Amino acid sequence: MPDQPNRVLVVSRQAARSETIAKALNKRGLEMLAFETTAAAAAALSETPADAALIEVTGDDPELVPLIQQIRGSAAHTGIPVVLVVADQAAPIVAAATEAGATEVLPRSSSTQTVAETLRSLLETGAVAPAEPHNARQGPGELWVVCGPRGGVGRTALATNLAVIAAETLRVALVDNVPRFGSALMAFNLPPQTPTWVEFSDLPPEEDILDRLTRHPSGVSVLPAPGRPELSDSVSPAAVSALIYRLTALADLVVVDQGGRLDNGGIELLESADHMILVGTPDNPGVVGLRGWLRICDQLQIPRARISVILNCVLPYHQVDAERAKRVLEQPVLTLPHGGIDGVRSLSGGEPLAWKHPSNRWVKAMRHLAVQISPEIGAKLNKH
Repeated sequence: MPDQPNRVLVVSRQAARSETIAKALNKRGLEMLAFETTAAAAAALSETPADAALIEVTGDDPELVPLIQQIRGSAAHTGIPVVLVVADQAAPIVAAATEAGATEVLPRSSSTQTVAETLRSLLETGAVAPAEPHNARQGPGELWVVCGPRGGVGRTALATNLAVIAAETLRVALVDNVPRFGSALMAFNLPPQTPTWVEFSDLPPEEDILDRLTRHPSGVSVLPAPGRPELSDSVSPAAVSALIYRLTALADLVVVDQGGRLDNGGIELLESADHMILVGTPDNPGVVGLRGWLRICDQLQIPRARISVILNCVLPYHQVDAERAKRVLEQPVLTLPHGGIDGVRSLSGGEPLAWKHPSNRWVKAMRHLAVQISPEIGAKLNKH
Protein backbone atom coordinates (compact mmCIF):
# COMPACT_ATOMS: atom_id res chain seq x y z
CA MET A 1 0.00 0.00 0.00
CA PRO A 2 1.45 3.42 -0.91
CA ASP A 3 2.45 5.88 1.82
CA GLN A 4 0.18 8.54 0.36
CA PRO A 5 -3.21 7.09 -0.65
CA ASN A 6 -4.70 8.00 -4.01
CA ARG A 7 -7.62 10.38 -3.63
CA VAL A 8 -10.92 9.53 -5.34
CA LEU A 9 -13.57 12.18 -5.92
CA VAL A 10 -16.88 10.39 -5.28
CA VAL A 11 -20.37 11.68 -6.13
CA SER A 12 -23.04 9.63 -4.34
CA ARG A 13 -26.41 10.85 -3.08
CA GLN A 14 -26.88 8.02 -0.57
CA ALA A 15 -25.03 8.38 2.73
CA ALA A 16 -25.15 4.64 3.44
CA ARG A 17 -23.77 3.86 -0.01
CA SER A 18 -20.98 6.42 0.51
CA GLU A 19 -19.94 4.70 3.71
CA THR A 20 -19.61 1.29 2.05
CA ILE A 21 -17.72 2.82 -0.89
CA ALA A 22 -15.35 4.55 1.53
CA LYS A 23 -14.59 1.25 3.29
CA ALA A 24 -13.99 -0.59 0.01
CA LEU A 25 -11.69 2.17 -1.26
CA ASN A 26 -9.79 2.36 2.02
CA LYS A 27 -9.00 -1.36 1.89
CA ARG A 28 -7.29 -0.74 -1.48
CA GLY A 29 -5.28 2.27 -0.38
CA LEU A 30 -7.71 4.84 -1.78
CA GLU A 31 -9.09 7.87 0.04
CA MET A 32 -12.63 9.11 -0.70
CA LEU A 33 -13.52 12.78 -1.20
CA ALA A 34 -17.31 12.67 -0.98
CA PHE A 35 -19.90 14.97 -2.60
CA GLU A 36 -23.66 14.51 -2.69
CA THR A 37 -24.22 16.14 -6.10
CA THR A 38 -22.33 16.72 -9.33
CA ALA A 39 -22.90 20.46 -8.90
CA ALA A 40 -21.18 20.42 -5.51
CA ALA A 41 -18.26 18.43 -6.94
CA ALA A 42 -17.92 20.88 -9.84
CA ALA A 43 -17.90 23.87 -7.50
CA ALA A 44 -15.11 22.37 -5.39
CA LEU A 45 -13.06 20.81 -8.22
CA SER A 46 -10.39 23.51 -8.47
CA GLU A 47 -9.59 23.09 -4.77
CA THR A 48 -9.90 19.28 -4.72
CA PRO A 49 -6.79 17.46 -6.00
CA ALA A 50 -7.88 13.96 -7.00
CA ASP A 51 -6.34 10.97 -8.77
CA ALA A 52 -9.66 9.48 -9.95
CA ALA A 53 -13.39 10.19 -9.99
CA LEU A 54 -16.37 7.95 -9.29
CA ILE A 55 -19.83 9.27 -10.19
CA GLU A 56 -23.10 7.49 -9.45
CA VAL A 57 -25.45 8.71 -12.19
CA THR A 58 -29.03 9.48 -11.18
CA GLY A 59 -31.60 10.21 -13.89
CA ASP A 60 -30.79 12.82 -16.54
CA ASP A 61 -28.46 14.81 -14.29
CA PRO A 62 -27.98 18.18 -16.09
CA GLU A 63 -24.62 18.72 -14.35
CA LEU A 64 -23.04 15.37 -15.24
CA VAL A 65 -21.57 16.20 -18.65
CA PRO A 66 -20.39 19.70 -17.56
CA LEU A 67 -18.57 18.11 -14.59
CA ILE A 68 -16.75 15.62 -16.82
CA GLN A 69 -15.89 18.39 -19.27
CA GLN A 70 -14.58 20.45 -16.37
CA ILE A 71 -12.42 17.54 -15.23
CA ARG A 72 -11.01 17.06 -18.70
CA GLY A 73 -10.36 20.80 -19.05
CA SER A 74 -8.51 21.02 -15.72
CA ALA A 75 -4.73 20.77 -15.87
CA ALA A 76 -4.74 18.99 -12.52
CA HIS A 77 -7.33 16.38 -13.50
CA THR A 78 -7.30 16.02 -17.28
CA GLY A 79 -5.87 12.46 -17.39
CA ILE A 80 -7.56 10.93 -14.34
CA PRO A 81 -9.86 7.91 -14.71
CA VAL A 82 -13.56 8.77 -14.46
CA VAL A 83 -15.83 5.83 -13.61
CA LEU A 84 -19.61 6.02 -13.90
CA VAL A 85 -22.04 3.76 -12.05
CA VAL A 86 -25.36 3.75 -13.91
CA ALA A 87 -28.77 2.08 -13.86
CA ASP A 88 -29.14 2.03 -17.66
CA GLN A 89 -25.93 1.67 -19.65
CA ALA A 90 -27.82 2.38 -22.89
CA ALA A 91 -29.24 5.73 -21.71
CA PRO A 92 -28.40 8.76 -23.89
CA ILE A 93 -26.99 10.61 -20.86
CA VAL A 94 -24.42 7.80 -20.46
CA ALA A 95 -23.39 8.08 -24.12
CA ALA A 96 -23.02 11.85 -23.70
CA ALA A 97 -20.91 11.40 -20.57
CA THR A 98 -18.70 8.84 -22.30
CA GLU A 99 -18.25 11.19 -25.23
CA ALA A 100 -17.29 13.95 -22.80
CA GLY A 101 -14.51 11.81 -21.38
CA ALA A 102 -15.75 9.14 -18.95
CA THR A 103 -13.30 6.24 -18.87
CA GLU A 104 -15.41 3.32 -17.65
CA VAL A 105 -19.13 2.56 -17.16
CA LEU A 106 -20.27 0.03 -14.55
CA PRO A 107 -23.84 -1.20 -13.92
CA ARG A 108 -25.61 -0.13 -10.74
CA SER A 109 -25.67 -3.80 -9.71
CA SER A 110 -21.86 -3.81 -9.32
CA SER A 111 -20.67 -4.42 -5.78
CA THR A 112 -18.63 -1.75 -4.02
CA GLN A 113 -15.71 -4.19 -4.13
CA THR A 114 -15.96 -4.38 -7.93
CA VAL A 115 -16.13 -0.59 -8.17
CA ALA A 116 -13.10 -0.16 -5.93
CA GLU A 117 -11.12 -2.83 -7.79
CA THR A 118 -11.90 -1.10 -11.11
CA LEU A 119 -10.61 2.21 -9.80
CA ARG A 120 -7.49 0.58 -8.36
CA SER A 121 -6.80 -1.19 -11.66
CA LEU A 122 -7.27 1.98 -13.73
CA LEU A 123 -4.90 3.87 -11.46
CA GLU A 124 -2.27 1.14 -11.68
CA THR A 125 -2.45 0.94 -15.47
CA GLY A 126 -2.27 4.71 -15.85
CA ALA A 127 -5.55 4.99 -17.80
CA VAL A 128 -6.06 8.30 -19.53
CA ALA A 129 -9.10 10.06 -20.90
CA PRO A 130 -10.40 8.91 -24.28
CA ALA A 131 -9.17 10.99 -27.18
CA GLU A 132 -11.40 13.82 -28.27
CA PRO A 133 -13.39 12.85 -31.37
CA HIS A 134 -12.16 14.41 -34.57
CA ASN A 135 -14.74 16.42 -36.45
CA ALA A 136 -13.91 15.48 -40.03
CA ARG A 137 -16.56 17.25 -42.06
CA GLN A 138 -15.22 17.07 -45.58
CA GLY A 139 -17.70 18.84 -47.82
CA PRO A 140 -20.42 21.45 -48.26
CA GLY A 141 -23.31 19.00 -48.39
CA GLU A 142 -25.80 19.43 -45.55
CA LEU A 143 -25.88 16.77 -42.83
CA TRP A 144 -29.27 16.01 -41.24
CA VAL A 145 -29.46 13.59 -38.32
CA VAL A 146 -32.91 12.13 -37.61
CA CYS A 147 -33.07 10.82 -34.05
CA GLY A 148 -35.33 10.26 -31.05
CA PRO A 149 -35.30 8.95 -27.49
CA ARG A 150 -37.50 5.93 -28.27
CA GLY A 151 -38.01 3.42 -31.01
CA GLY A 152 -41.29 3.02 -32.87
CA VAL A 153 -41.93 6.76 -33.31
CA GLY A 154 -41.46 6.87 -37.07
CA ARG A 155 -37.83 7.96 -37.12
CA THR A 156 -36.86 5.73 -40.05
CA ALA A 157 -40.01 6.69 -41.97
CA LEU A 158 -39.15 10.39 -41.57
CA ALA A 159 -35.53 9.88 -42.58
CA THR A 160 -36.32 7.83 -45.69
CA ASN A 161 -39.14 10.08 -46.88
CA LEU A 162 -37.17 13.29 -46.32
CA ALA A 163 -34.42 11.73 -48.43
CA VAL A 164 -36.89 10.74 -51.18
CA ILE A 165 -38.42 14.23 -51.31
CA ALA A 166 -35.00 15.87 -51.57
CA ALA A 167 -33.77 13.35 -54.16
CA GLU A 168 -36.28 14.69 -56.70
CA THR A 169 -33.91 17.60 -57.34
CA LEU A 170 -30.73 16.94 -55.33
CA ARG A 171 -28.01 14.33 -54.87
CA VAL A 172 -29.03 12.61 -51.64
CA ALA A 173 -27.55 9.83 -49.52
CA LEU A 174 -29.42 8.04 -46.73
CA VAL A 175 -27.23 6.40 -44.06
CA ASP A 176 -28.63 3.89 -41.58
CA ASN A 177 -26.58 4.34 -38.40
CA VAL A 178 -28.63 1.95 -36.26
CA PRO A 179 -26.40 -1.12 -35.95
CA ARG A 180 -27.80 -4.66 -35.93
CA PHE A 181 -31.28 -3.98 -37.32
CA GLY A 182 -30.92 -3.12 -41.02
CA SER A 183 -33.90 -0.73 -40.97
CA ALA A 184 -32.97 0.98 -44.25
CA LEU A 185 -32.90 -2.37 -46.04
CA MET A 186 -36.53 -2.90 -45.05
CA ALA A 187 -37.65 0.71 -45.58
CA PHE A 188 -36.44 0.63 -49.20
CA ASN A 189 -37.21 -3.09 -49.69
CA LEU A 190 -33.60 -3.77 -50.66
CA PRO A 191 -32.29 -7.36 -50.94
CA PRO A 192 -30.27 -8.75 -48.01
CA GLN A 193 -27.11 -8.90 -50.13
CA THR A 194 -27.12 -5.09 -50.60
CA PRO A 195 -23.65 -3.72 -49.64
CA THR A 196 -23.66 -2.10 -46.19
CA TRP A 197 -21.14 0.10 -44.42
CA VAL A 198 -19.23 -3.08 -43.55
CA GLU A 199 -18.27 -3.54 -47.21
CA PHE A 200 -17.44 0.16 -47.66
CA SER A 201 -15.43 0.68 -44.46
CA ASP A 202 -12.10 -0.10 -46.17
CA LEU A 203 -12.81 1.84 -49.37
CA PRO A 204 -9.75 3.99 -50.24
CA PRO A 205 -10.27 7.75 -49.73
CA GLU A 206 -9.81 8.49 -53.42
CA GLU A 207 -12.77 6.27 -54.37
CA ASP A 208 -16.15 7.94 -55.03
CA ILE A 209 -18.32 6.26 -52.42
CA LEU A 210 -21.53 7.94 -53.57
CA ASP A 211 -21.38 6.31 -57.00
CA ARG A 212 -20.83 2.91 -55.41
CA LEU A 213 -23.91 3.03 -53.15
CA THR A 214 -27.10 1.22 -54.09
CA ARG A 215 -29.42 3.67 -55.88
CA HIS A 216 -33.11 3.25 -55.09
CA PRO A 217 -35.55 4.03 -57.97
CA SER A 218 -36.59 7.16 -56.05
CA GLY A 219 -33.08 8.53 -56.60
CA VAL A 220 -31.79 8.05 -53.04
CA SER A 221 -28.33 6.50 -52.64
CA VAL A 222 -28.59 4.16 -49.65
CA LEU A 223 -25.84 3.14 -47.23
CA PRO A 224 -27.54 0.52 -45.03
CA ALA A 225 -26.47 -0.89 -41.70
CA PRO A 226 -25.92 -4.66 -41.59
CA GLY A 227 -28.73 -6.72 -40.17
CA ARG A 228 -26.48 -9.10 -38.21
CA PRO A 229 -24.88 -8.05 -34.90
CA GLU A 230 -21.55 -9.77 -35.52
CA LEU A 231 -21.13 -7.79 -38.76
CA SER A 232 -21.99 -4.47 -37.10
CA ASP A 233 -19.44 -5.06 -34.37
CA SER A 234 -16.70 -5.61 -36.95
CA VAL A 235 -16.66 -1.92 -37.95
CA SER A 236 -15.69 0.86 -35.55
CA PRO A 237 -17.99 3.89 -35.03
CA ALA A 238 -15.16 6.12 -36.24
CA ALA A 239 -15.06 4.25 -39.57
CA VAL A 240 -18.82 4.72 -40.06
CA SER A 241 -18.57 8.41 -39.20
CA ALA A 242 -15.74 8.78 -41.70
CA LEU A 243 -17.97 7.34 -44.45
CA ILE A 244 -20.75 9.78 -43.52
CA TYR A 245 -18.38 12.75 -43.65
CA ARG A 246 -16.98 11.61 -47.00
CA LEU A 247 -20.51 11.63 -48.38
CA THR A 248 -20.93 15.31 -47.42
CA ALA A 249 -18.26 16.09 -50.03
CA LEU A 250 -20.20 14.30 -52.76
CA ALA A 251 -23.91 14.72 -52.01
CA ASP A 252 -26.04 17.83 -51.60
CA LEU A 253 -27.74 16.28 -48.59
CA VAL A 254 -26.82 13.38 -46.29
CA VAL A 255 -29.65 12.11 -44.08
CA VAL A 256 -28.63 9.88 -41.15
CA ASP A 257 -31.11 7.61 -39.38
CA GLN A 258 -29.60 7.61 -35.87
CA GLY A 259 -30.58 5.23 -33.09
CA GLY A 260 -31.97 6.39 -29.77
CA ARG A 261 -29.04 4.89 -27.83
CA LEU A 262 -26.63 7.38 -29.44
CA ASP A 263 -24.13 4.58 -29.97
CA ASN A 264 -21.98 4.16 -33.08
CA GLY A 265 -20.60 7.69 -32.89
CA GLY A 266 -24.02 9.29 -32.44
CA ILE A 267 -22.87 12.09 -30.14
CA GLU A 268 -20.26 13.28 -32.63
CA LEU A 269 -22.82 13.20 -35.43
CA LEU A 270 -25.25 15.32 -33.40
CA GLU A 271 -22.51 17.85 -32.73
CA SER A 272 -21.52 17.90 -36.44
CA ALA A 273 -25.01 17.98 -37.94
CA ASP A 274 -26.31 21.06 -39.70
CA HIS A 275 -29.78 20.07 -38.51
CA MET A 276 -31.00 17.60 -35.91
CA ILE A 277 -34.55 16.29 -36.42
CA LEU A 278 -35.82 15.03 -33.09
CA VAL A 279 -38.86 12.77 -33.44
CA GLY A 280 -41.36 11.88 -30.74
CA THR A 281 -45.00 11.00 -30.21
CA PRO A 282 -47.88 13.22 -29.02
CA ASP A 283 -48.29 11.65 -25.59
CA ASN A 284 -46.88 12.27 -22.12
CA PRO A 285 -44.12 9.60 -22.21
CA GLY A 286 -43.08 10.80 -25.65
CA VAL A 287 -42.75 14.43 -24.56
CA VAL A 288 -40.90 13.47 -21.38
CA GLY A 289 -38.40 11.55 -23.51
CA LEU A 290 -37.97 14.54 -25.83
CA ARG A 291 -37.33 16.81 -22.84
CA GLY A 292 -34.60 14.47 -21.57
CA TRP A 293 -32.97 14.42 -25.00
CA LEU A 294 -33.02 18.22 -25.26
CA ARG A 295 -31.37 18.48 -21.85
CA ILE A 296 -28.56 16.27 -23.10
CA CYS A 297 -28.21 18.52 -26.15
CA ASP A 298 -27.99 21.52 -23.82
CA GLN A 299 -25.20 19.81 -21.89
CA LEU A 300 -23.38 19.18 -25.17
CA GLN A 301 -23.90 22.87 -26.02
CA ILE A 302 -25.73 22.05 -29.25
CA PRO A 303 -27.66 25.21 -30.21
CA ARG A 304 -31.42 24.80 -29.98
CA ALA A 305 -31.68 26.68 -33.30
CA ARG A 306 -30.23 23.59 -35.04
CA ILE A 307 -32.86 21.28 -33.54
CA SER A 308 -36.29 20.66 -35.08
CA VAL A 309 -38.69 18.82 -32.76
CA ILE A 310 -41.36 16.78 -34.53
CA LEU A 311 -44.50 15.18 -33.08
CA ASN A 312 -45.35 12.43 -35.55
CA CYS A 313 -48.77 10.98 -36.45
CA VAL A 314 -50.82 13.51 -34.50
CA LEU A 315 -54.54 12.68 -34.15
CA PRO A 316 -57.30 14.75 -32.48
CA TYR A 317 -57.57 12.46 -29.45
CA HIS A 318 -53.88 12.50 -28.52
CA GLN A 319 -52.91 13.72 -25.06
CA VAL A 320 -50.44 16.40 -26.09
CA ASP A 321 -50.78 19.04 -28.78
CA ALA A 322 -48.01 21.21 -30.21
CA GLU A 323 -48.68 24.18 -27.92
CA ARG A 324 -48.53 22.11 -24.77
CA ALA A 325 -45.39 20.34 -25.95
CA LYS A 326 -43.83 23.70 -26.77
CA ARG A 327 -44.41 24.91 -23.21
CA VAL A 328 -42.96 21.75 -21.67
CA LEU A 329 -39.94 21.57 -23.98
CA GLU A 330 -39.30 25.32 -24.20
CA GLN A 331 -38.74 24.70 -27.89
CA PRO A 332 -40.83 25.23 -31.06
CA VAL A 333 -42.65 22.04 -32.03
CA LEU A 334 -43.76 20.92 -35.50
CA THR A 335 -46.39 18.26 -36.16
CA LEU A 336 -47.09 15.65 -38.81
CA PRO A 337 -50.52 14.07 -39.36
CA HIS A 338 -51.16 10.36 -39.56
CA GLY A 339 -50.34 8.88 -42.97
CA GLY A 340 -53.56 6.85 -43.11
CA ILE A 341 -53.90 3.49 -44.82
CA ASP A 342 -51.34 4.47 -47.48
CA GLY A 343 -48.82 5.10 -44.72
CA VAL A 344 -49.46 1.71 -43.14
CA ARG A 345 -49.11 -0.08 -46.48
CA SER A 346 -45.96 1.87 -47.24
CA LEU A 347 -44.30 0.72 -44.03
CA SER A 348 -45.25 -2.91 -44.50
CA GLY A 349 -44.32 -2.97 -48.18
CA GLY A 350 -40.98 -1.19 -48.02
CA GLU A 351 -42.05 1.57 -50.43
CA PRO A 352 -41.43 5.12 -49.16
CA LEU A 353 -44.70 7.03 -49.05
CA ALA A 354 -43.21 10.08 -50.80
CA TRP A 355 -42.25 7.88 -53.73
CA LYS A 356 -45.49 5.92 -54.14
CA HIS A 357 -48.06 8.44 -52.88
CA PRO A 358 -46.61 11.96 -53.30
CA SER A 359 -50.04 13.58 -52.83
CA ASN A 360 -50.64 11.97 -49.41
CA ARG A 361 -51.28 14.61 -46.71
CA TRP A 362 -48.41 13.27 -44.59
CA VAL A 363 -46.03 13.69 -47.55
CA LYS A 364 -47.30 17.21 -48.20
CA ALA A 365 -46.68 18.04 -44.56
CA MET A 366 -43.19 16.54 -44.90
CA ARG A 367 -42.41 18.87 -47.82
CA HIS A 368 -43.43 21.84 -45.70
CA LEU A 369 -41.36 20.43 -42.85
CA ALA A 370 -38.23 20.17 -45.02
CA VAL A 371 -38.50 23.86 -45.89
CA GLN A 372 -38.79 24.75 -42.19
CA ILE A 373 -35.81 22.58 -41.26
CA SER A 374 -33.53 24.14 -43.88
CA PRO A 375 -34.66 27.06 -46.05
CA GLU A 376 -31.52 26.51 -48.18
CA ILE A 377 -32.48 22.94 -49.05
CA GLY A 378 -36.17 23.82 -49.15
CA ALA A 379 -35.61 26.40 -51.87
CA LYS A 380 -34.25 23.67 -54.15
CA LEU A 381 -37.11 21.23 -53.71
CA ASN A 382 -39.91 20.58 -56.21
CA LYS A 383 -43.10 22.51 -55.48
CA HIS A 384 -46.16 20.22 -55.42
